[in-house]
Amino acid sequence: MMSSSSKSLLLAAVMSVLLLHLCSESEAASSFDCCLGYTDKSIPIRFLMGFTQQLSDEACDINAVIFHTKKGFVVCADPKMKWVKRAVHVLSHRIKKM
Repeated sequence: MMSSSSKSLLLAAVMSVLLLHLCSESEAASSFDCCLGYTDKSIPIRFLMGFTQQLSDEACDINAVIFHTKKGFVVCADPKMKWVKRAVHVLSHRIKKM
């Protein structure tokens, strides 16, 4: 039979493990990157592989197009810029053909 202090120690250990698990879960759910600004330069479409869109009404502060380059970089761009709209259009058609 367990003594009262052993039960308390076991309960404290179980609670600590549960608390650590909950903290790591909530931290993982909120640890994603947002674009905070835009690139100043246009990027040639031949260097781009794809894109994702960031919306300010979801989790981030600004609307942005996040371009994924062939070398593995990500670049944040202003979705209002002409070159960005063109790149999104071309990449969208390129993806549909696959």
